[in-house]
Amino acid sequence: MAYIWNEEELISFRMLLRKMTERLKDEQDVREALIIAKILIEIAPEDNAAWYFLGVLNSIRGELDEAQKNLKHSLELGGDKLPNYVQLANVYKDQGNFKEALVWINKARECAPEDISIYRKIADLHLHDGDAGKAIKVLESVLKISSIKDKERYNIFVHIANLCMAINQVKKASYYFNEAQALNPSDESLWTGIGHCLSQLEDKKGALNAFKKAAESNPTPIDLYNLGDAYLAVGDPEKSIAPLVEATRKDPGFSLAHYNLSLAFIEMRQYNEGARAAIAAFRNDPEMKQGNTNLGMSATNNLGMCLMNLKRYDEALECYQRNIKLFGATNFNMGLTLFRMKRYKEALEYFLNALKISPDDPEYLDLVGQTYAELGKHKIGESYLRKCVKNDPEYAIGHYDLGTVLCKQKNRVEALRCFMTAIKIDPDYCFAYYSVACLHALSGEKEKAIDYLEQSLKKGFSDKKHVDSDPDLKSLKRDPAFQKLMAKYFS
Repeated sequence: MAYIWNEEELISFRMLLRKMTERLKDEQDVREALIIAKILIEIAPEDNAAWYFLGVLNSIRGELDEAQKNLKHSLELGGDKLPNYVQLANVYKDQGNFKEALVWINKARECAPEDISIYRKIADLHLHDGDAGKAIKVLESVLKISSIKDKERYNIFVHIANLCMAINQVKKASYYFNEAQALNPSDESLWTGIGHCLSQLEDKKGALNAFKKAAESNPTPIDLYNLGDAYLAVGDPEKSIAPLVEATRKDPGFSLAHYNLSLAFIEMRQYNEGARAAIAAFRNDPEMKQGNTNLGMSATNNLGMCLMNLKRYDEALECYQRNIKLFGATNFNMGLTLFRMKRYKEALEYFLNALKISPDDPEYLDLVGQTYAELGKHKIGESYLRKCVKNDPEYAIGHYDLGTVLCKQKNRVEALRCFMTAIKIDPDYCFAYYSVACLHALSGEKEKAIDYLEQSLKKGFSDKKHVDSDPDLKSLKRDPAFQKLMAKYFS
C-alpha cells in the first residue's frame, strides 16, 4: 500500500523545494531541485506551487516550451498569479516573443499596480520590441505612483533621461538629467549625461564645462575621452591632448580615444604623432575585417539587409547609400594623395569615383576641375569649377581655383572677379591676394600689385622661391618698393 502524505509533510516538502530553488548555484543544484519538484508532483499532482517551481527550473535549464506549459498548468490549478505571470513573461522574452511577454507582464501589473520592478520589466520589453517611446511613457507613469520613494524616483529620472538620449529626444533628456541632479546633487556622474545633452544642443562651452566636472569627479577613460572630445569641439586641440592621452593610458584598447587623439594631432599639424595615434585606433583590426572598429558601417549594413528582406527596399537603399558615401571620401583622399604626387591621370579616376557617389559635393567638383586643368583640359576643368561655385557660392577655394583656370585661358578680367570673391568670402586667404597681385603686375599696375603682394605676405604667404621665379611678377623685380618688401618679409 502506497504511503499517504499528510498536509504537514507536503508543506515541509514544498518549503524545501522553495529554498532549493532560491539558493541555486550551479547545474547540480538545478538537477537536485528538479528531482524534488518531480517527486512532489508525483505525490501531489494538484500542487500548483510544485508546477510553478518546475516551470522556473525548466526556464533556468533553457527548456522554454516545458516551462511555459508547466507555468500555465500552475495557473490552471489556482497557483499564485503574480509570480506565474512574471515568470511566463520571462519565458516569452527568452524566446524572443516580446509581444506575448508584454501580455503576461501587463497581467502582472494588474495584480500589483504599485510594484515598480514590474514597470521596469514592461519598459525593458518595449525596448526589446523596438519601441523606446512606449518604454519612456511606462517609466513616466511610475512617477505618478504615490508610494514611490526619492531613491527610486531618482533612478527613474536617470533611466528616462538615458532612453531619451538613445532616441535623440535631447531636450527631454536634459530635463530629466536636471531633475535627477536636483534630487541627488551629490551624484557627479550625472554631469556626463548633461554634457552629452548640451553637446547635441550645440552648447559646446556648456558641454565642455559639464565634461570637466565629470572628469574631475571620476576620471574614467570614457570621461577623459568626453573631455578631450569637447576640447576638439570648441577648437582647442592642444588642450584635448592630455585627457585623451590619459584615457589611452588607462585603457590602451580604447579605439575612439586613439582616433580623437589622431584628429587633435592632425589639427596641430603634428603628423608623425597623428599617424601613430591613427594606427593605434585600429590596431585590433588592421585589415578592417571585424565590426568592432567599423561598428557604424557594420550595423548599417545589417539594417539594410533586414530591410531588404522585409521588402522595404527604399529604406534598405538609404542604408547602403550611407555606407557608400564613406567610400566616396576614401576615393577622394586616394585621389588627393595621387594629385599631390602629380599622378594626375590616376588621381582623376578616383576623384570621378567620389563624384559618382556624391555628385554635388563642391570639394569633389573642385578637385576634378583642378585635375583636368593639370592635364591641359582647361575648358573641361572650368565647367566642373563653375558647377562647384554654383553648388556652394560661399566656397572660397572654388572661386580661387576657377580664377586660376581662367588665368590659364587668358581670361584675366573674370579671373580677377573670382579672386576678389574668394577674398570677400575669406579675408585671410593669402593665395587669393597673391593671385590678384600677379594680375595687377601683368596689367602694369605696379602699386596695386605690390599692395596685394604685401597683403598676401601679411596673411601668411611664405614661398620666397616661388616669388623669385614667378614670371607674372617680373615687372616688379627692379622696383625699390618690391625689393623693400622682400627684405622686410624674407630677411
